[in-house]
Amino acid sequence: MTHPPHGGPPPGEPGPAGAQPPPWPAPPWGQQPAAPQPGWGPPAPGPYGPPGPGPGHPQQPYPWQPDGPPRGTAPPAGPRPPRRGLVTGIVVPAVLLLVAVVAARLLGDTVLDTGAVEEAVAEQFERREGVAVELSCDDEMQVEQGAAYECTGTTADDEPVTLRIVITDEDTAAYTWEEV
Repeated sequence: MTHPPHGGPPPGEPGPAGAQPPPWPAPPWGQQPAAPQPGWGPPAPGPYGPPGPGPGHPQQPYPWQPDGPPRGTAPPAGPRPPRRGLVTGIVVPAVLLLVAVVAARLLGDTVLDTGAVEEAVAEQFERREGVAVELSCDDEMQVEQGAAYECTGTTADDEPVTLRIVITDEDTAAYTWEEV
């Protein structure tokens, strides 16, 4: 014979009126049901009322996340702000600078490289005259057809020298020199 669990009706017989069935299924083979463990199941009401938010305080669905869309989702699609400021602030000044550099190169005065002229003429002078010369030419020799400039210097024999540089071709910046 089976004994009823702790004062309840025998198995298979209805219980007292209004009694609720236990929240877990009855154990098989006539075993006694295990006692519920603390912390399992729905929370029991405490001395100050049921746990959780009270009346007028709705429960937050995710209290550990800040307000806004859940992580990992894309922002809502909407119209993008215009990027006219970016174009105006970066691209336009860069283009203007480029135009200014090109215009200065094309429209500006072309001048001979003074150091290169001094070196080339001194080398040619030494080959032709057989003596080295140290030259100093005008700082700015503009390339204009027929323009003439003077270079002065001293030979290795301590003789003073004056040379005239004449521009012969404005397009190629070619020149000739002669001793004055």
